[in-house]
Amino acid sequence: MGKAMGTTAGTDAVSHAERMAAAASARERVTSLRRETACRSVPPPSGRGPRLLLMTSSLGAGHVRAAEAVARAIGTQAPSATVEFLDFWSLLDDQVAQAVRATYLQLVETHPALFDQVYRLDQRTWRAFLERSQPLPELIADVIALVPPLREVDDRAHAHRTRHPSDRLLFRILCRLLATRATAFGHARLARLAMVQSTWQRLTSRLAARVRAFAPDVIVATQMNPAALLSSVRQRTGVRIPTIGVPTDFGLHDFWIQPGIDRYCLAHESIAGGVAPARVSFTGIPLMPAFREPPDSAAARAQLGLDASAPVVLVEGGGLGLGVESVAETLLAQVSGLQLIVVLGGNAHGREALAPLQARFAERLRIFGWTEDMPQLLRASDLVVGKPGGLTVAEALACGRPLFAVHALGGQESFNVRFVESHGAGRLVAEHGIADAVRSILANADALAALQARAWSLGRRDGADRVAGLALDYAGVPTRTKAA
Repeated sequence: MGKAMGTTAGTDAVSHAERMAAAASARERVTSLRRETACRSVPPPSGRGPRLLLMTSSLGAGHVRAAEAVARAIGTQAPSATVEFLDFWSLLDDQVAQAVRATYLQLVETHPALFDQVYRLDQRTWRAFLERSQPLPELIADVIALVPPLREVDDRAHAHRTRHPSDRLLFRILCRLLATRATAFGHARLARLAMVQSTWQRLTSRLAARVRAFAPDVIVATQMNPAALLSSVRQRTGVRIPTIGVPTDFGLHDFWIQPGIDRYCLAHESIAGGVAPARVSFTGIPLMPAFREPPDSAAARAQLGLDASAPVVLVEGGGLGLGVESVAETLLAQVSGLQLIVVLGGNAHGREALAPLQARFAERLRIFGWTEDMPQLLRASDLVVGKPGGLTVAEALACGRPLFAVHALGGQESFNVRFVESHGAGRLVAEHGIADAVRSILANADALAALQARAWSLGRRDGADRVAGLALDYAGVPTRTKAA
């Protein structure tokens, strides 16, 4: 993980197995959500209720969490609604999907500068390659070099599934072609162009079949790849199902801007560049119901058994819970009297790694895994130290807590860092300076209170209700919740 944007540090503490186990938790969450909604979403006998398809990507826990928040809000506003979850990665063979996930995790953790370069490729670059036979940027070959052979991908958890096995052969061929640094007029360039276009068309056909099978009244996408793919479906098939895009960061990559998306639900008024005003609603990022009315800070501390007179800092590493151990050790060792709450998310091995700290600082350290009690933990804290994912930032702001960002990647996390810095609700801090930064702000009560007030004013606690209300409006279901 990076100490600052585009740098790396501390990645050795997280093994490949830990990364894959953490990523698997997000996939399992999507599967669980599909089972839950299938059980509870039964149209009433009097007639069919609205059908809503929520498309997400289990590569990032935040995308899944936002979709789940929207589903909860839909269930409250329209109990007769039928909700289905569709994970972008379910359109691929499992072994291929896992290889891509493994590559992504290695890219963001050990090659953040390369990840940032790839993320910054705009859709004009991709369309020039896909539609006009232009050469692919050279850096793609560097990414392909990170792809593990399929035989090394741990597929034991899904050994019984053989969906789309032909993808494996095509994936191997595509990787070889993309790894070739060919000239603009070489045969390899034409071959890889054909393969990439063919792959996109295969995914488009699969998504179109899934959409036809479910027959939704409205589609909501919380990640840009399925949103772009759905836009292709609409253009190629003539399907005109209302579609809502819900970016889960405080910035908008231009790959989100697609002709097949009817409405965008954005986090804040400052990030609408590139989208026609008529297609935008400023809803905030969808959060779980408990964020609508965060608890009182004193009560939250009391419930957790924390000393009301001592400062509290919350450390989290996003849905994957990565990078928290070294930050926790630094703060406990260097900030006297500090109480620390550590949230591990999907990092199954984190508790074992933190065991020596727990034994040494038993009275000052509280450790949580995946938890539904984030509003309580945030309100019990004075500030948050962690990875600046979109949901992490949105949850902190909703609870009036500033964020000191460490282990920040480039890409979408650069949007989030710029947002909190430009609005005076946090900043990027190199890990070696985090203890000084925390010590300094905790020593200045007025400055801390001002940061917290700005964070609270930026927070949106009703984003899920607004997105759900807009989706149900498109489905023709009257609701009391409207998006601004």
